[in-house]
Amino acid sequence: MLTMMQMSKSTFALALVVVVVASSFVNSAQVTITPVKDNTIVETFDANQELNSGGASDGIYAGMRVDQKRLRAVLDFEVTRKVPVGSQVISAFLTIFNNKVKFPYKYNHTLHELGQDFGEGSSTSIGGKGSPATSFDATWVHAEYPQKMWNTPGGDYGVALSWVEVDFAQRFFTFPGLTKVVQKWVDDPSAEHGFIIIGKEDSCTSAGCTGTARQFVSKDDVGNNEHWPTLTINYNPPANAYAACCTPEGTCHLESQTQCASEGGVYNTGIANCDGVTCSSECTPEEILNNQCITGACCTLDSCVVVTEGKCGELNGEYKGDNEVCLATTCALTLLPFVDRLPMPALAQPDNGRPGSTATYTITMDQVRQKLHRDLPPTVLWGYNNMFPGPTIETWSGDPITVTWINNLRDGQGQLRKSHYLHVDQCLHGPNFSKDVPMVEPHVHGGKMPAPVDGHPDYEFPPGASSTRVYPNQQRAGTLWYHDHGLGITRLNVYMGMAGCYIVRDEHETNLQLPSGKYEIPIVIMDRNVDRNGKLIYPFNWVGSYTGDFFVVNGKINPYVPVERASYRFRFLNGCGSRMLELKTDDNMPFTLIGSEQGLRKNPVTLTKLFLVPGERVDVVVDFTNRQVAEKITLKNIFPRSHNPNDPKIDENVIQFHVIESTPRPAFVAPSVLDASADQFTGKKSQPKKEFKLTEEPAECGGKKFTINGLGWDSITEFPVVGTKEQWMFVNLDANHIHPMHSHLATFTVLKRQPIQLGGANGFSLVGNPSGPLDRELGVKDMVGVFPLEAVTVVMDFPEGYGGRFAYHCHVLEHEDHDMMRQFFLMQNGCNNNGVCEEGEDCYSCPNDCELAATGSRCGNGLCESGDGENCSNCPEDCAGTPEGTCCGTGPIVFADFSTGATNVGCGDASCTVEGRYCRTPAQVPSCCGDTECLGEESPQSCPVDCKVPQTLTWLI
Repeated sequence: MLTMMQMSKSTFALALVVVVVASSFVNSAQVTITPVKDNTIVETFDANQELNSGGASDGIYAGMRVDQKRLRAVLDFEVTRKVPVGSQVISAFLTIFNNKVKFPYKYNHTLHELGQDFGEGSSTSIGGKGSPATSFDATWVHAEYPQKMWNTPGGDYGVALSWVEVDFAQRFFTFPGLTKVVQKWVDDPSAEHGFIIIGKEDSCTSAGCTGTARQFVSKDDVGNNEHWPTLTINYNPPANAYAACCTPEGTCHLESQTQCASEGGVYNTGIANCDGVTCSSECTPEEILNNQCITGACCTLDSCVVVTEGKCGELNGEYKGDNEVCLATTCALTLLPFVDRLPMPALAQPDNGRPGSTATYTITMDQVRQKLHRDLPPTVLWGYNNMFPGPTIETWSGDPITVTWINNLRDGQGQLRKSHYLHVDQCLHGPNFSKDVPMVEPHVHGGKMPAPVDGHPDYEFPPGASSTRVYPNQQRAGTLWYHDHGLGITRLNVYMGMAGCYIVRDEHETNLQLPSGKYEIPIVIMDRNVDRNGKLIYPFNWVGSYTGDFFVVNGKINPYVPVERASYRFRFLNGCGSRMLELKTDDNMPFTLIGSEQGLRKNPVTLTKLFLVPGERVDVVVDFTNRQVAEKITLKNIFPRSHNPNDPKIDENVIQFHVIESTPRPAFVAPSVLDASADQFTGKKSQPKKEFKLTEEPAECGGKKFTINGLGWDSITEFPVVGTKEQWMFVNLDANHIHPMHSHLATFTVLKRQPIQLGGANGFSLVGNPSGPLDRELGVKDMVGVFPLEAVTVVMDFPEGYGGRFAYHCHVLEHEDHDMMRQFFLMQNGCNNNGVCEEGEDCYSCPNDCELAATGSRCGNGLCESGDGENCSNCPEDCAGTPEGTCCGTGPIVFADFSTGATNVGCGDASCTVEGRYCRTPAQVPSCCGDTECLGEESPQSCPVDCKVPQTLTWLI
């Protein structure tokens, strides 16, 4: 029973609570705000294509379209235009009106806080498709087009603040519980970037895929303002007087005179609402009021801004005129085409021997400055032997060469680089433990090379390290190329310029007397974006694909090629990271196609268009014999920047042929049979058949990733046997991308193509009738383009004399880096069970003789392999920390014969990845004796068949 004193205290406390709560509403006010800007961002698969937005549309959209492109609505209210800085927010909620529904289902929609400001231009939305972005529009990849990008495609946002279930009724829906985030914005207006609404984005089931998008009324729906989005806020105003303050950035906040002065703003005494105030970062309120504030578009080094002419001069910009606005083309860099002559890549010179025979080379990876165009300053690039593209390595079939590759990448001060020139997205596999160190791994693309020298991304090495490799060249003549294959940074290293030609010749091809010498020209086509200072432009974080505005051919932007009246042999290489190429001349000049990636075709074919996916090569003969002197023939690309072949064709200059004065030479006439041995591989029922689904799926890193059968790099499920053939069917479940698939070591011929339909237990079904290979893709290949919603079957040939792990992947480099790259293990076929691991045996074909190790890690290689049990105690060479303190790695801690338990720090502490330290969380693939690779703890004693040469793999700079 309470005493009187206790009762009095309880009653008083209750009364105090009531008074306090009641007092919080005494001076409260309510305001309902409509957005100052709203927009719809439409998913794109390329930072330069399908840049659609809905800035001026009467609707904003969230969810998934029928074509599986995501839509997200963004809104910003600039709260402190209505709520004074320093107010106490009591409650806040957002209301939207569902205007149009095509699909009668209920879907949850989540509301998130945006992490950076977005823009709104004049684009419109047609049924949620959007239209081409205009200046300052938010797109899937841009916060403000074209100058400011999201850090993550699809918008930068945090965890869900609120959610609501939106059904198919045309009515209002409310996101409650926004008090905390609105209070943050009222306390600090610079923290307000707005909201993003995300609808249901996983719309595929076993029955197929549907659209889930919802349309909500936008503030641009004139005449329908009763349905506009609104943010309703209840608040207590601050005690101090406040008025509209124009900040130096041109925004308006309600705040005190002291606060306004501290920001360098202009205080508008007596004006307690920003609605009647126009602010500018360039002009005073008086100038604006008297119409004396004249602005126009100004092109600065990296953006377009609307400022006064005087301010433009201060920014060292180019003023485009009074009242001019920033459009997508206003500040586009334009360069006159065909003013630079096509360079011929230098022929690599050996230290010993001669080109085209057994020889020894030293090739360095260097940072260089090289002019890409007459009218541009030199561009910082990475090249081989101080040049871009790298020198052409010329070899003879069957004659091995030895190359010592040296990572000599140095910064502008001549110091070995400790970080990449471009920004490295460190959530991708590879950089998540190598960080932003410019690791390199040279790969001879198309080469039949042993696993240790094939260009396996796990064998990458840092600046200051080197790797010596012997290439046997046991293959037919063909156009190969070499490029970097660093794990998770291939797209960055190749974009920097790390690529070159690798030519194999043989007696049969030489005897055909094809055009040679000055009449044989490599055409290495890449694409790049540069600014006015010649600096390379590339997205800050990973994007699904990226295309450049300029074609760079043999190191020059849109060069010209002087040609005599003769036949020429052109070796075309699509060295772009993402672009598909469809090349034709402006007069439909014929090309005689004589070879593909792996050498001569059986029969020539005449074409007027050349189609190449990234990584693909074609060998053609072009006849200029009957051309007129001074004639100019322009080679163009007509394939759209998107990966969708159904999109409209484009018209882009690539190179131009200039016919010069010369005596006509006899035209080369290709024989009807170029190489009788270049037959298509036969598909047989007895051949193992494998299925590889090529998919895009959501991911925490980058918002999405691309996968093969849903698995990543370290998951090995394919174990073909040497000397056998298998049928591999690549199934593209994507409606928007072409996936150019490439296999290391193994070559193939195309067997058939067939359309697919999404849905069913397997996720797809084959429809229609299969067709054979296209005329242009007959021959032995290492690249094949898999079109949207298509299955392509190839007959893979796994050669004798090799073994171990080899990569296969999509050659859109952005896809390869995240995460459309896997490996197969090429098994041996022998086993004599004598207890000794010998040539022709491995741990899978002969487990009694050859050991499969428990791990693939090796202490002393400079990488703390935490996932394999290394830690600061058992491997202090690699793992940072001390047993007595923070001990990086995992597993038991034993020192001085004394156990102190175990550590589970892993790679989680900052000390584990300080400069010069690397730490890997996933376990390494186990080492396998007999796979030709001396890995992990293997040694000349434990596995002499693999370890004839000591291990040199190192992460140490």
